[in-house]
Amino acid sequence: MPNSREEPREYRIAPRYLAHPEADGSAAVEALVDAGWAQSHDGAGNTFVTAPDLTARLAHLPEADGPVMWKISAGPDAFAPPQWLVTFDHLTPPEVVTDFTTALADAYAQGPGGYLGGSRGSGTETALELLTKGWTIAPTTHFLSYQSPDRLVRFHFRDKPLPHSAEMAGDTERLLVEVGPARACWYATASSRLPDRLLQQFTAAVTDPTPVRRPMRRIDLEHLPAAATATPIAPSPLEVARVRAATSRSLSAPALCPPPLAPPSRRRSLGPSGAPTDRHPSRRAPCPIQPPSTTPTR
Repeated sequence: MPNSREEPREYRIAPRYLAHPEADGSAAVEALVDAGWAQSHDGAGNTFVTAPDLTARLAHLPEADGPVMWKISAGPDAFAPPQWLVTFDHLTPPEVVTDFTTALADAYAQGPGGYLGGSRGSGTETALELLTKGWTIAPTTHFLSYQSPDRLVRFHFRDKPLPHSAEMAGDTERLLVEVGPARACWYATASSRLPDRLLQQFTAAVTDPTPVRRPMRRIDLEHLPAAATATPIAPSPLEVARVRAATSRSLSAPALCPPPLAPPSRRRSLGPSGAPTDRHPSRRAPCPIQPPSTTPTR
């Protein structure tokens, strides 16, 4: 009985912030490891990456309790609470995290001024830049909210002062980002003292619409948000099997006879002596399927 199990097919999903989160997240870790950061693991399968001077760190927590998958933080003292904290939940497309860790690696290479120093404001300046791209503002009781033109990305800023200890513990945040339709959101957060440059990189990573590749089955496509587009970029396994079968048949087919000669003219052919010849195109021997091999005689 043939195997009816459906195999995944490669698709290009756009925008990427609506892509399925189940993809390889190792690139987000490698962006820091390649910059000279140290990598370690715990017994549960979580990954930790630390800067050479121990002032910046990443935690990838697929086995931890709770929805947070990524925690990224930095501070001037390796043995004190960090200055800022960024988190991404388990539904975040890993390409978003990779963009931010790549920006962090570049900022760290510039020295403390690149990844520390705090923000000059509450992040409102960065959010105002979004309004120039067609975003809308919607003030609420506790937040100043910005919504993308497709209404699928929402930035919520808290205007009131926040206890730093509460932000570093994850109890509250300066910026909360919701992405996706109401019942299928992923979340990211950024604390108050995230430097402006990294806040801009964070915003760009979250809102980047660049398509990404995903292996998907029919049921996966059905769970994509309606606003996402999925374009196949590789043939399905069934299509590959059909092409292989057709190619195999064409390679094993017998050789064809050469095409028949053009119709003879009404005048008979003359031999070297001027006498008529008995050769005629219609009297040729039939073409064998495979010509017999001959050995030349000396």
